[in-house]
Amino acid sequence: MPEPAGIEAFYGDAIHLLRWRRDWTVETLATESGVSKGSLLSYEHGRAVPPPKRRKIARALGVSLGELDGLAADLWRRLAGLAAGSERLAAAVAAELAADFHRATLPLVARLVAGQASPPPAVTEEEVRALAPVLRRRGAQGILQDLVGKLPSLWSWAFVKLVGEESERAASVDAGRALDLARFALQVAERVSGAEGWVSRVFGWAILANARRVGGDLGGAEEASACSARLQAAPPEGRPELPEPWRLLDLEASLRIDLLQLPEALRLLAEAEQVAPRRGPIRARLLCKRSIALDRLENPEEAITALREALAQIAPEAEPHLFCLLQSNLAESLTCAGQAAEAAEMLPALRRLQAQLGKGLNQIRLRWLEGKIDAGLGRLDRAIEALSWVRAAFAREDLRYDEAQAGMELAGLHLKKGRTSDVKRLVLEMAPVFRAKGVHEEARKALDLFRQAVEMETATPELAGRVVDYLRRAQHDPELRFEEAA
Repeated sequence: MPEPAGIEAFYGDAIHLLRWRRDWTVETLATESGVSKGSLLSYEHGRAVPPPKRRKIARALGVSLGELDGLAADLWRRLAGLAAGSERLAAAVAAELAADFHRATLPLVARLVAGQASPPPAVTEEEVRALAPVLRRRGAQGILQDLVGKLPSLWSWAFVKLVGEESERAASVDAGRALDLARFALQVAERVSGAEGWVSRVFGWAILANARRVGGDLGGAEEASACSARLQAAPPEGRPELPEPWRLLDLEASLRIDLLQLPEALRLLAEAEQVAPRRGPIRARLLCKRSIALDRLENPEEAITALREALAQIAPEAEPHLFCLLQSNLAESLTCAGQAAEAAEMLPALRRLQAQLGKGLNQIRLRWLEGKIDAGLGRLDRAIEALSWVRAAFAREDLRYDEAQAGMELAGLHLKKGRTSDVKRLVLEMAPVFRAKGVHEEARKALDLFRQAVEMETATPELAGRVVDYLRRAQHDPELRFEEAA
């Protein structure tokens, strides 16, 4: 069937855009409009134009029929000059990019598609950053990857940097997605030519190293980091400078922290602080990493100082994810340092931030923090309720090491209350944890020693506390033995 001409070709894209703005699936629009899913898909794919039921669809989407017609006409006017077939590609990509794409992103996409012939049009870093929303939408990322493969205009350091930043952003919630984005960044980097290509590949390998690290592949992370280091040691003619060198130092420091090379991590962070902005979110990020290294070096006072300084660098509305991470880490550190009362004062703001950022593992960890604070304040019944929920949530997510930690904290509280029978029941329920793949051998030995003490009715809150402290430290040092942690 030939492509429809004129405005009729763009009703489907207009419907898709309006649905995207409301964050609705096709199923949701079908329910709200009374139009079948099959019909809606045929409209959005341009197989039925103009959509015979567009009035019902417009009403469900909260616009008038005239507004729907106007949006379709706007798309047609902006894309009318493109070669046959190209306008559909531009509209399909742009419809995924941003809610106001017809005012901002669509002109860029249209220009890129129209400029497929040599020489390609120049694209500024600001224009590239307009493509960021697609990298945060799983369904749209494939479209953008196809587009990038066809458009040399996007083969640039600016685009590699954008994808790398999105990989780092994803790392805190989805290691698999972070790895996909890192591989995409390196694929683009391999296409960039000249000195800019060298810069792109130096960072591309560093980004891949970080994504592998987050996924637990420390060996692969070291290999990718070594590739980046070899490139840095062999710059092209003219010895171009690396932009934002603090990024490389920051990523390398994260790897050294996970490898327990903590003095080296602190050295790298100190070097990064010398070349990074002295204030703002970058400074806060580096201080956050410093606090992690200090905490693992058993220096909680300096870790807390670093977190307080980091929080002073940013505003929650400007950097909600980073601010929430810093607040959570500070509240956790304060609780572990016996300052649960101050940590409790931070909870209302943390709850508001987490509600804005959405549900998931972060919500489970917030509830875990609440339970620890309640325990620190002596509110044992409330702490038991919270930690019981947290342990069960980690079990559902198959996060066995986290389940083991929460379960041992819960066991300690039951022992403080004299509830020996509850501890025995808990140990039976946690039997899968003792055999779980995600729990290393030394940790299993510590858990088994506690289980034996429970069976012999010699377990104490102090023993439970020792196991909790051991599990916290051994999470980053699988070779640590329980006796050594005592």
